[in-house]
Amino acid sequence: MKGFWWLWLCLGVFGLATAAPASAQKGRVAAAPPGATTDALAERTLRLRSNRQTFDQRAQVFLAEGNVEMRLGRSVLRADRLRIELQQRRAVAEGNVSIELDQQRIQGSRLEYDFEQERGVLEEAFGQVDIGQLQAAGSPAAALSPQRLVRFRAVRIRFDANNWEGEQVRLTNDPLDPPELEIRSPRATSTLQADGSSLLIAEAGQLVFDQVFFLPLPIRLRFDSLNRQPPVSIFYDDFDREELRRGLILQANFELLQDPNLSLVLSPQLYPQRLWGSDQGIRDGIGLRADFRWRQPEANAQTSLFAELRGIVFEEFARRLRAQVEHRVATGNGGQVTYTYAYQERFFSGRLGFQIVENRLGASYSSPTLRLGNTGLDFSYRIAADYIDALGQLGNIDTDPDLALANTTERIQLARLQLGAGLTRSFPLWRPPKTASDPPPRFSALPIEQGIWLNTGVSSSQSFYSNGRTQSYTAGSIGLDAVIGAFAANTFDYTNLRVTYSNGFLAGASPFLFDRITTREQLVLGFLQQLYGPLRVGAETTVDLQSGQQVDITYRLGYDRRTYGFSLQYNPVRQSGALELRVEGLNWDPRQSPQKPTTGASVHEP
Repeated sequence: MKGFWWLWLCLGVFGLATAAPASAQKGRVAAAPPGATTDALAERTLRLRSNRQTFDQRAQVFLAEGNVEMRLGRSVLRADRLRIELQQRRAVAEGNVSIELDQQRIQGSRLEYDFEQERGVLEEAFGQVDIGQLQAAGSPAAALSPQRLVRFRAVRIRFDANNWEGEQVRLTNDPLDPPELEIRSPRATSTLQADGSSLLIAEAGQLVFDQVFFLPLPIRLRFDSLNRQPPVSIFYDDFDREELRRGLILQANFELLQDPNLSLVLSPQLYPQRLWGSDQGIRDGIGLRADFRWRQPEANAQTSLFAELRGIVFEEFARRLRAQVEHRVATGNGGQVTYTYAYQERFFSGRLGFQIVENRLGASYSSPTLRLGNTGLDFSYRIAADYIDALGQLGNIDTDPDLALANTTERIQLARLQLGAGLTRSFPLWRPPKTASDPPPRFSALPIEQGIWLNTGVSSSQSFYSNGRTQSYTAGSIGLDAVIGAFAANTFDYTNLRVTYSNGFLAGASPFLFDRITTREQLVLGFLQQLYGPLRVGAETTVDLQSGQQVDITYRLGYDRRTYGFSLQYNPVRQSGALELRVEGLNWDPRQSPQKPTTGASVHEP
């Protein structure tokens, strides 16, 4: 919400009263100056309508009463009464006061504005602000930002040309009353930034769930068009070298630097399970994580840096550090070029389990998803070149996973060229008819599309290594995805079942462990089921059909409402999990939380 439009509206009223008191009854439109365009005139034209309008020449007071509506450009002011006191240089609007600018809207019982000091007060204020449009007006990012409306209430709002401050503020992302989720703060401020965007900050307060459960918020909350990490992250991570496994991790996220193009987040970490039982004491029970992001809009590029120190034991600094720097450049056709350096990068390699790549330096190009004419086929491809330092075998390669793990003890350094492509198509088998009487989902932020789909695909991955080794895998897949129910009833009104079978041809083997393909034929099974109300449970597993082994499995337990949700997931194979809070429509993004290990054999890395 831009602070300047309060001043813009009030100055417009002041100008009307001083320049044209005699003709104010009909709200005449000013003539356009020579050379003015129609759009420019529309932005400067002020229109006033009301049931009665009077001007007291002696007292220098302009008064409009009854269904007052004033329009200035894209701004609209409505009230029961509007009074302009010229000598006191003050404007007062009373009774059902409403101010609108695009999707931003604010209402109150009484608006008072001092032209001399360029300050005002709005009593008993309430309205809505579009967080997705807090960018600078006219910027490309503002035009493309999704709509994220947030309602608010305040006992009082004080404002000037650039800023406003609310007292006893309540913010909610719920369009219905009573709201499912509220952020209550004793003070909230909106500040105009140097680039023309606005920043909304709520002081420490409370999160209120369903008007029953109160969660204290000891830190300030910042709202703008950017996605941010939640204030606190809770997760479990034993997917590491045995001596560095941390177990439960409590992480607080502090923004030291944040603007539309520059961000720095510092995250202290606490490892409760390592505070006791470790020879290093407290140094082994605390860690530190840093995330830096630099956007370059002119070049369609972004540079990001991630670093994590797993324990403040500086004599073991190199072993405890993980880091990655990445520079991404968007191409004109929707593709992306990525330059990456990663240190101690973690991978999940199927039957070969957890693997670490000590160093990786490379570049890649990922194409957009291309629709091939009217065939319904979607095609994508990726090209990558890397120099890799990781565990591997230069001589004879053990294709048996158990032998490979037992016999591989040395790191090797090789270059790799990787080419990958995928072709997919989805066929709808059944969709229920939609009617206007269908109730909206009660326990989902998004509408539910019911149906059964047949998904098919062909993929190919070709890897070439500088020692002459190659690895080639071409596979086909077929699967069913069924969604039945729409979260309209209290029990068992949503079921999502997924079954995918894939099989292919494998030739050669990677000299590295982290990207060696060991599962040629596999079955993926998954489900998500509503139990009662917002409570749902799910699981997904991958089975190697040749060996009969379970390669991967993830369990999920969720509590999801229309505006917020809690999610608990755990993977016993990867020994990792997370507890996440989703707040719909605000800019807390759980995907900004700690990085998850990638899959080494996959061509399309996350």
